[in-house]
Amino acid sequence: NTMLSTLGRLSTPRHSKTLCFPWRRCFQTRSEYEVWRRKVTDSTMPSPAIVSLPLRKEAPFLHSVSPMADHLELSGTPARKVDRTSEKSPRDALLQCKYPLSTDSLLRNSVTDFSNWSAFRLGKFYEIVDALTADVAYRHCSDIHGETVTLVTAGHYHSRKFRRTNINDDVILRAYVTNVGTSSMEIRTDALQKDADGKEMLLNVCHTIMVALDDETGKPLGKVGKRVTPLVAETKDDEDRLVLAKQHSQIRSIRSAQAMQLRAPVSAPPTVEEMRGLHQLHQTRARRNEAGGKHSLPALPRVADYTFRSSTVIFPEQRNVHGELFGGFVMEEAQKLAQYAATFFSKGEPVFALGIDEAIFLQPISIGDMVTFTARLVHSTEHTCRVLVVVEVRDPAERQRVPVRSNRLMFVFGGSNFESGIVPETYSEMLMHIDALRRHEVEGPRQEEVRRILEESDALEE
Repeated sequence: NTMLSTLGRLSTPRHSKTLCFPWRRCFQTRSEYEVWRRKVTDSTMPSPAIVSLPLRKEAPFLHSVSPMADHLELSGTPARKVDRTSEKSPRDALLQCKYPLSTDSLLRNSVTDFSNWSAFRLGKFYEIVDALTADVAYRHCSDIHGETVTLVTAGHYHSRKFRRTNINDDVILRAYVTNVGTSSMEIRTDALQKDADGKEMLLNVCHTIMVALDDETGKPLGKVGKRVTPLVAETKDDEDRLVLAKQHSQIRSIRSAQAMQLRAPVSAPPTVEEMRGLHQLHQTRARRNEAGGKHSLPALPRVADYTFRSSTVIFPEQRNVHGELFGGFVMEEAQKLAQYAATFFSKGEPVFALGIDEAIFLQPISIGDMVTFTARLVHSTEHTCRVLVVVEVRDPAERQRVPVRSNRLMFVFGGSNFESGIVPETYSEMLMHIDALRRHEVEGPRQEEVRRILEESDALEE
């Protein structure tokens, strides 16, 4: 796949010495992950000198896919045409989208999750991120209409919620390029609100990988002797974000080389310790089932008990400017189904989305395709759970054929009424569980993070 072939090569060689077995964590320790979180918050780009921009012209992706586009306020630096070998800074392609939630009740209602502390629906955040990052990518390539290059989304990564969103205050989404390679680029999107003193606070962050394809051959630019417009770091913050982007590239390379998915080009088995943990989990479940009596502990839930599906046909109004399915539709639909699973698991108690570990785009989805979303709750603690959503395209003419997998997304949720421990039964479920467990052990979120956001939510509701 052309997208996956360039996914991990922004800065790390494909056969780097770090791509070795046995399995190693991408963040070696939790403290290392905490350092990453601090660097992300400290490197937020401050508001540059920007001007109001016509949304239809300067953000055609956003305009074509958002039904509330006319309610949004777009700003940024005026687009400038440069030779493809010229350098650009992160501010040259920056776009900023403002949600005037404090004054626009219709817009506010369209993004409010009324079932979960009236929070901003994270699916709506990802829907806009998918479109806005495409517009930023085209601006960086000095070709926002795609006449000489086609840019496709390879995936969204390292997305975390840092603070609770106040649904009655304006929200700003600021998207800008952080690193480029020969054929790909990383674009960071910050969700921001201002505190009582007017200082910007980072609410959410998402890092997106875009791949540039040659229009004539459909191959990544690097394979046809071309390249993406180079990026120049003008400030210390630009350099800090470049370091983070290179770290992200290395992490993606490590994860790709040590993936456990059975259908992946490279598939590594779990470690002995991980299999021992699964054995103990099944042993606990068996003992609880056999204990009986009114003082016995409840049986551990199964992944199969919290697996949900949703199917749909893709219609023309869901396409992007390239004529394929808008990736933001996949993000929002997947997030809604994942939240359904998390809410069902919490016995109807409110949950809140904490972000995504990754959302990988494997294959494009065309208009008229029959698509199935499958959400599985694959890991849980008392305060968090992870839900894996797999998106597949089915051919009704060949119903026995294995569906084509188009997307794989891992969502993270927090709450106060989760049951610790969920039992995978099939081998595929075991691999999903271990993958989620690996992430939780290092990337959390920790209980105190969840508690802080819960307290912020309760305070805003009072």
